[in-house]
Amino acid sequence: LTVDEFEMIKSHTSMGYRLLKNSDRPLIRAAAIIAYQHHEKYNGKGYPQGLKGEQIHIYGRITALADVFDAIGSDRVYKKAWELDKALAFIKSERGESFDPDLVDIFFANLNEILAIRDSVKDAPSVPPV
Repeated sequence: LTVDEFEMIKSHTSMGYRLLKNSDRPLIRAAAIIAYQHHEKYNGKGYPQGLKGEQIHIYGRITALADVFDAIGSDRVYKKAWELDKALAFIKSERGESFDPDLVDIFFANLNEILAIRDSVKDAPSVPPV
């Protein structure tokens, strides 16, 4: 990607936040936080604000881990899903870097349940039928 293309991609965090932040509904306001912070990294090298550690809301820290696990473990038009062992090794290697170390520990302590949930929805359509 060019610098301009990457900046455009990064803007989805701010756009989502602006769309959701003024809702009267607490769940939608929580979604605004998630939209804004899900690409922040625990070490401060994420975007859009470069927040570090617990400056990142717990919603953002949880979603960052879940989002990456889903992305690397899923087929995309531009890549194949990573093997589970490789995906788990990556998550472990990013403990304290991209991801909250406590959340990584919780993730691995609950891995069987997480995998069962993932596998139960693996073939579900990404958009529910109308």
